[in-house]
Amino acid sequence: MRKVDSLQVGRAIAVLSIVIYHLTALSIEYQHGYFFAPWMEALRSGVDVFFVISGVVMALTTYRKFDQPGTGSRFLIHRISRIYPPYLLLSAILMIFWLLNPRAINQKNGGPDLLASFTLWPSIKRLPLVQVGWSLSFEMMFYLVFFFFIIYVRKERLPRTLLLWSLIVIAGASLIAFKPTSVVFQSFPRAGFFLNVYVLEFAAGCFIGLAYLKRNLAGGWACICLAAGIFITEAVVFQVLSFDGNNKGMLRVLLFGPPAVLLIYGLVASEQSRISYGAPRWLIRCGDVSYSIYLVHLLVIHAAYRYTWRVFAHAGMLPLFLIFAGGISILFSLLFYSMIEKPLSSWTRERIERLVNGPARVAVAT
Repeated sequence: MRKVDSLQVGRAIAVLSIVIYHLTALSIEYQHGYFFAPWMEALRSGVDVFFVISGVVMALTTYRKFDQPGTGSRFLIHRISRIYPPYLLLSAILMIFWLLNPRAINQKNGGPDLLASFTLWPSIKRLPLVQVGWSLSFEMMFYLVFFFFIIYVRKERLPRTLLLWSLIVIAGASLIAFKPTSVVFQSFPRAGFFLNVYVLEFAAGCFIGLAYLKRNLAGGWACICLAAGIFITEAVVFQVLSFDGNNKGMLRVLLFGPPAVLLIYGLVASEQSRISYGAPRWLIRCGDVSYSIYLVHLLVIHAAYRYTWRVFAHAGMLPLFLIFAGGISILFSLLFYSMIEKPLSSWTRERIERLVNGPARVAVAT
């Protein structure tokens, strides 16, 4: 099906908010919080927006072919070839850097989790080499569960299955929250990962995608305005309360999940209703490149703080540092997308399809 431009706008909004957050938040680590203010914690919601978008995309790309043979394998091949190749390449580069300088990466958390770094298997206490990989672990969990839905669930039962999955997650997350010392969860420390309430954001996105396919969306602009109002209100509250950003798990989803869902619903509904919101081409392009930006930006910003901060400080132009660091992070991301992500992902997908389906069927498909 055709590309939904509103989702690219949503991706752009999400990734730019994350870039701005890291640009300012890393000043806490390097320069005593020179650029940071509590209201900026609201920008972390970009990850939640991404989770909702993932659900929408899963529904849009698979539902009409849910009962057709090969849908599950194509879905998984496309997801794996999109997520893993550029991520693994960056992980390999960072591993070499870490071996040469062990204190340079995640030293405060006991060093990187190498298993998570190269498999996206969920880590309990440590981060992977590519720090944003923690969210990709959730993405892969969503994809694997959805893959089993494609294989074992009939098309008309998908909404009820998504609802059941959500109820199981709510029950499990509640049990973990109120009885964290339970023997069961002590025996399975990663149960909290598989029962994380981020699943609810993904499931909500799936329902938005299903409604889009049935042309049942309305009130797009109202939802966009409501989402913006909630985000702004939260930012103001964070500033007034000097919020420290400790909003993991249920609290984070309660804060950011509803406005993220409203934003993506509103964007998709407005496009379906043929209501133009005048999105500039550069914003849609930013959405196209959002995965590369997400992977690369934090590494570039770290390097900018380490090696260029003093140049701007000595020149008395510290505000320009944010423009410089943000600009080069986007520039490197564009280069990474055109030279690595796009060709490497395409090459990987073709090779996996040939391995699974054989050369003849791949040739027919292309």
